[in-house]
Amino acid sequence: MNKKKIGITFVALVCLAVVVLTIFYMISNGKTTEVDKLMSKDLDNGYPETPTEVLKLYWRYNKCLYNTTLTDKEYNKLLKQLRKLYDAELLDVKDNAWEKMHKRLAKERKSYKKKEQTISTYVVQPAGSIEYTTINKRECATVITGTLTKAKQKRMQIYEKFLCRKDAKGKWRILGWEQTTDKEEIATLGDN
Repeated sequence: MNKKKIGITFVALVCLAVVVLTIFYMISNGKTTEVDKLMSKDLDNGYPETPTEVLKLYWRYNKCLYNTTLTDKEYNKLLKQLRKLYDAELLDVKDNAWEKMHKRLAKERKSYKKKEQTISTYVVQPAGSIEYTTINKRECATVITGTLTKAKQKRMQIYEKFLCRKDAKGKWRILGWEQTTDKEEIATLGDN
């Protein structure tokens, strides 16, 4: 009888250990961070379909790059992913070569950290109100975004106008951007 109780207790403890390990595994694998999601995003097969989606993804990458403490590996992977959203013409500009962009962004990240600055939120112009044009026989879209940054107690709203262009494969890529203060452009953000 004693051996039977020991056997039952042993089996019960093994089953309990399996349950605990299974729960731990499920919890630890379920906590995928935004950095993990963006690093593993397959942009070759799951590229955003609209200019609005491209800009939303752009801001997700930027929030991680500026707001998160990253390893060198994570920083490099996120920047490589972000660059996939850019038009080849933008990347061909000398100042946008990998090394220069890598150093410039690292410097900007240090500045953000020193000022305790973060990208708080962003809004992207809804797809239904985007202005489409054709430039040099290529389809282009102008998209307005707004970002709220915080530095300690100070908040700053920045509005930018992005030009996206379809590449040869029909993918919307970011060709460039500039800040805007035009009230009509900003109004296109609506009540996002």
